[in-house]
Formats: sequence, C-alpha cells, structure tokens
Amino acid sequence: MGLFEGLKKKFAPKHTNVSSGGSRIYRYEEQEDTGWRPPQEYGKYAEEISDYMAQLFPDREEFVYHEIISDLVHIDVYIRRPNDEQKFYVVYTTGMSDLPMTLPKDLKDRDDIKYAELYMFLPEDWRLGEPGQSVSSEETDIWIVNYIKFLARFPHEYKTWLAYGHTLPNGPDYEPLCEGTKLGGVVLSQGDGPLECVVTKDGTRVNLYMVIPAYEEEIQYKLKYGMGALDDVFREKKLPVVLNLQRENLCADFKEKLD
Repeated sequence: MGLFEGLKKKFAPKHTNVSSGGSRIYRYEEQEDTGWRPPQEYGKYAEEISDYMAQLFPDREEFVYHEIISDLVHIDVYIRRPNDEQKFYVVYTTGMSDLPMTLPKDLKDRDDIKYAELYMFLPEDWRLGEPGQSVSSEETDIWIVNYIKFLARFPHEYKTWLAYGHTLPNGPDYEPLCEGTKLGGVVLSQGDGPLECVVTKDGTRVNLYMVIPAYEEEIQYKLKYGMGALDDVFREKKLPVVLNLQRENLCADFKEKLD
C-alpha cells in the first residue's frame, strides 16, 4: 500500500472508543462522493501566518507551492530555505485555518482549538525543488509536500479535527511513508513558546502543530499511556527536531497493539 492508498476514498468519521491512555480512537466509514466543492475562503490568514513565520525564522529565501485546483479549502505549502545558522528547511501550511474544524460535541464551544496549521523541519539535503516546479516532479523529494497538504485538508475532508497528540497511521498496517524508512504514521505535537500558535488581527487563535513522522510502536505507546508519556519519551531519548527518516525507534520494545 502506498502513501495515500489507504485513504483515497471519502469516509465519514465514526468515534468508536477511547484507549487506555485517554485517546479517542476514530475509524472512518465510506461515504458517497460529494463532488468538487469550491473553497469559501482563499488564504484568509495566509499573509499573517507567513509574516509570523518569517519573524521566527528570518534571513531565509522562501517560495510557495501554490495549490492550483482546490477542493473545500485552498492549501498552500510554504518552503523557507536553510541558512548559515539554521541548516534546515521550515515547511508550513496555510489555508487549513480558512475553516473551523469539526469538533466533538463535548468540545464544540472550544474556539481555542478550532483552527490550525501544520509545520515540519526538514534536513538541508532534502530536494524541495524550485519556485514554479510541479509538486509531482520526480526530481524532488516532494512527497512530503503532498503529505502535509493531505494532512491539512484531512479534518475538513472528513469532518473531524486535528490537535496536539493526535496520531494518524499510514493505513491499517502502518505502511512506510516512503521508500527507505519504517516510519509508518505521524503524531502531532505542539510547543509552548512562539511556535504554539498565531493570534491573528481579528483575535483568532491558529494553533501550530508539528508533524512528527512516527513508528507504529510509538503511536501504540501513545494510545496506551497518552501523549504526555510519549512526550516524556521523546524528550528523554532526544527525538531529533529535524526529520530523520532513519532515526531510532524510541518505543521499539513496546509490542501491544491497541487500535
């Protein structure tokens, strides 16, 4: 199964149960194709988010993979290149925050978690292309751009939500995200400093979630013990902030399967 093969069909979320670590476990049932839906907004907070990220990561060249045809929301992916002091790419989305996410009934009044954008740090040797290049180019490692776009559209496409501690396996068998790695899903983390959120001029809080590619055992550990426990493991074993597709599995000895 490839990167998106387990998620190509449109599904409706179905809340099934809660893991022993307190995580809500959602599964998705196939629903009828609703056809193309034009976005209601086009980058409502894009300029503010871009300015904010430029302040946090200054003195970098930037270009954007603009989405040409958008369904429901218009997701652009911004690339800020490495510089001499910080030798990594900053990759982030805009457009995910054009619409509020669909929260569970017990959280529907939580305006502080309705809006979000995603980001990642990638090593300087990643081939992230040039302005105007296609996101399907075989000359780049551009699958990561397509993947973060997929994640940013996910809560709107499936009428659900993403937040701190949420995990998404790459299909039921945790298929590798790409060739050359055994990372089979992602977990979303959130800082408590400048990278926690952007507060826009109209007072909207847009949460910033870091996309961390993860091993199946790390995701299962989180389901068992909660995100706080997984954060402790990440901190104690020094999870690299910049993506490393061959990094150590930090929960390699955890063998339970909970989802």
